[in-house]
Amino acid sequence: MKQFKPSLLTLSLFAAGLSFACMPNAVYAEDAQAEPTVKLSKKEKDDKAQKEKAIEAISIKGFRGSVIKSLNTKRYSDTVVDAISADDIGGLPDVSIADSLTRLPGVTSIRIDGQSSELNIRGLSGGFVFSTLNGREQVSSAGGRSVQFDQFPSELIKQAQVYKSQKASLIEGGVAGTIELQTASALDNEEDTVFRFSAHGNWNEDAADNKDSESFGHRLTGSYQTKLMDETVGLSFGYARMFQPTVSSRFVNYKFEKTDLSATYDGGLADTMVSNGFEINQRGGEDTRDAFSSALNWVLTDDLSIQADLFYSDFKSKKWDRGLRVNGLRNIENPGSGILLTNPVFADGALIGGTFTRDPNGDLNAAPFGNINNMTVQTQADDNSTNSNVFSWGIKADWQINDSLSMTMDLSHSEADETYKDRVLRMAVFEDSSAATPIIDDNVIMAYQLDGLNMPTVSFNQDFTDLSKMMVTSAESYPHIEENVADALRLDFKYELDNDHLSSFETGLRVSKREYTLDRGRFLYGSNDYAMRNGNYIVWGRDEEGNLFEIERFTPYQLTDGNSSSTSIGGDLGSMPDFLTVDNTEILNGWIPGVDQTPIKNWDHSWTLTQGNKVEEEVIAAYFQANLDTELFGLPMTGNIGLRVINSDQKSTGLINVGAGNGDIIADDRGVTENRWSRLTKGTSYTDYLPSMNLNFSITENDQLRFAYAKVMARADMSDLANSGNFQYVNDPSDGYVVNLDSRSSPFLRPFYANQIDISFEHYLPDSDGAIVIALWNKDIQNFVGTTKEKNFDYAAAGIDVPPPTAQFETDNEGNVIDWQNGTYTHAENNADAGYIRGVEIAYTQTFKFLPGLWSGLGANINFSYTESEITIDSKVPGNVDANGDPLPGPIEGLSPRVISATLFYDYDETFSARISARHRAAYLSEQIAVGDSEAAYFEKETIISAQVSYNFTENLQAVMSMDNITDEANISYFINRNNTGTIQNFGRTLYFGVNYKM
Repeated sequence: MKQFKPSLLTLSLFAAGLSFACMPNAVYAEDAQAEPTVKLSKKEKDDKAQKEKAIEAISIKGFRGSVIKSLNTKRYSDTVVDAISADDIGGLPDVSIADSLTRLPGVTSIRIDGQSSELNIRGLSGGFVFSTLNGREQVSSAGGRSVQFDQFPSELIKQAQVYKSQKASLIEGGVAGTIELQTASALDNEEDTVFRFSAHGNWNEDAADNKDSESFGHRLTGSYQTKLMDETVGLSFGYARMFQPTVSSRFVNYKFEKTDLSATYDGGLADTMVSNGFEINQRGGEDTRDAFSSALNWVLTDDLSIQADLFYSDFKSKKWDRGLRVNGLRNIENPGSGILLTNPVFADGALIGGTFTRDPNGDLNAAPFGNINNMTVQTQADDNSTNSNVFSWGIKADWQINDSLSMTMDLSHSEADETYKDRVLRMAVFEDSSAATPIIDDNVIMAYQLDGLNMPTVSFNQDFTDLSKMMVTSAESYPHIEENVADALRLDFKYELDNDHLSSFETGLRVSKREYTLDRGRFLYGSNDYAMRNGNYIVWGRDEEGNLFEIERFTPYQLTDGNSSSTSIGGDLGSMPDFLTVDNTEILNGWIPGVDQTPIKNWDHSWTLTQGNKVEEEVIAAYFQANLDTELFGLPMTGNIGLRVINSDQKSTGLINVGAGNGDIIADDRGVTENRWSRLTKGTSYTDYLPSMNLNFSITENDQLRFAYAKVMARADMSDLANSGNFQYVNDPSDGYVVNLDSRSSPFLRPFYANQIDISFEHYLPDSDGAIVIALWNKDIQNFVGTTKEKNFDYAAAGIDVPPPTAQFETDNEGNVIDWQNGTYTHAENNADAGYIRGVEIAYTQTFKFLPGLWSGLGANINFSYTESEITIDSKVPGNVDANGDPLPGPIEGLSPRVISATLFYDYDETFSARISARHRAAYLSEQIAVGDSEAAYFEKETIISAQVSYNFTENLQAVMSMDNITDEANISYFINRNNTGTIQNFGRTLYFGVNYKM
């Protein structure tokens, strides 16, 4: 007997049909994050009127008014929440909403190219932060769960809230917190018609010296809101354009690894930590964002209303990385490698400086006749541009069925895609670029010394701007193309009660489907990327007598004054060597005009096919929630208690290596076929039960105590759910001939789970506008998603079939049959009993209106949070291993023990406003920006200071000026200890100026 299992689409259609069957004309919808526009009971009307009266009594314009509105949102919420109001957001020329949210307690950001993008909350990174727009799930343009907040202009957001405790009616996913963004509704305005326009310019002091960046940028915003048909129809339109130069100057040191120097250096240690190289580069470019939002609000009757809204953002980020790359320094451990180390400098067991000489005896053959790759020096001109867009829409209807029962329905769609170009252009120094067969200049002497968290010293004996020697050697491209789509339908019912304990019941159903795809490709002009970058542009063969002969030649490109120019990095990197900035397009058109540069899938590089994957996720969630309004221990108590039940079905489709002849016949983009791989779909399903409770006690008129408990979950990133299982046949120097299995992602991964408790005390200052809030919280983490490596893994015992090796791996160089042994199994898994994360948050806000005269306009907003955790995971920081080479315990990513934000503001007579803000975060673990594989590193503490002033010429016209990153705070990372430099990156100060007009 077949078991019937309704699909997501079937359930959606059934739910929609049920909704329409329950009402004669239309439907009503509500999302859990937004307040419903429904008929209220008499008690709720009285409570709401009292709250609105309190809000109206402290309604003030300017920054002070926005602070008070945010406090009122917190004060009257039924969960632990922090908020920023529309006035607060709209008054700042923030590039994204993320900059505004970092002023809230416990909220920090990761700076990308100097701008806040990913948000961390309460010590957890962006993957544990769930984001909604108008109550609807938002997908990311990349494979993670974390929304890229630079897609959302602050000007188009009405309010932002950070939910730190959960309730059953909230969509699951926010272990760290749920960030709810809301766009405007014209029916909320007092005026019938509102038109706003702003024109802002910006200038970055470092961009003027970067040949890939403009000095000035601009931001234009226009919005129109109107009420029609006796205020029953509201139309809202908003458009925001941003053009902003981006620039950063940086030194990036590669990871440190244990290196045996005993054989090649007198007195050298067998386990010295050595970095393989570094980069000195300057990133220049520009960010362009065009965003549009619109909404239609229609009150059809007193009992029925409909809202339709959409949001679209197109973000183009042009990024050029130009500078020098040094690689291969760890080859000093190999005798006879042709690299000499002199004047070494050591600190805490690490090599942090010295003089490196390539081919010191002058007896090695240089490329293209040899292969001197022991130490390479390349000039890079890489296009790391990204094009991404986000599109979301929703239709929501609200229906008050009778005086007690209301129903909501919300249909939504969210999609995002991103193309990361990753186009590489590399140059090298030749003896004579005009020669018929140019030869790499192997006379390289480099001296460098790290200086901890300060800028190192670097010098070369060569001139990387000499056009008689510099030539283009490599043109490559490795694009990442990602798509993310989510559709959802939800139904919510609310039944009002009139008793002394419960105010209402809520129940609802949500069905959703999400799909993520990744596509890869590759383009290379030449024989091999490694060979071409290092000047080996000739493909050699051997005749029957063993003599070399030339098979194919890819001659490097000679540079001229017309397509290149010398560049010096200013600021803290002013002492670094100069390099060339080139016109990539002109060079490619002149060098390879007839070559198709389209990246393709190629079996010679199987990863271009095997990394392509499709991940699907279907979720059905139902909840029941009782809303409380009673007394306990003689104290008025409100809140809610509920249960959310979620059934998740996840699967992934991708290529798995099943051995030669055992797989499907799959062709690449050239028509070449392989039969070692099968396209398999694997997955799992599971059901979760998430109870929650929020209790709010009114101790006095101005004091309240909150207690919240919830079981919460956060699913793994979509990319981590990809089907994988690639076998690698490796001749390991220590383990011999072994078969490794790399399965770093898995469709069987379960979510991250935690039980969390929040306790907070809120005192609202009776004689001035403000509050003092103290919050304690604890998250008991049940499991953590991580990657585990198991050496000498017994595949047969685990039921894993190892495919036979292909012909090239059957015998060694002497023709002996290889006996392949069990190797290392790298796999994703859920680690149990992770431990706790806990902390305290203290927030103080006050306006000093009781001070005399001009001083009455002063105010302050100060937030402090402290977080600690017993959770440790296998360290991903390179070199952080024990004597056996196994990773040592390390902290979780994104956790800063201390986070502080403070704003001192001043408003005068609704005419003049000024404020200065600072945000500080302690050191934390994250990933640094090294080219190639991402590298985990510790990031040093940082403090970002900004300031703004505004002046209202009239009620309608305002001038604004501000500066961000006033102290030009660097972004600095290190490996293991501060002597082992990681990244030192400067972004420069940015000045904003402009006018706002309203009518």
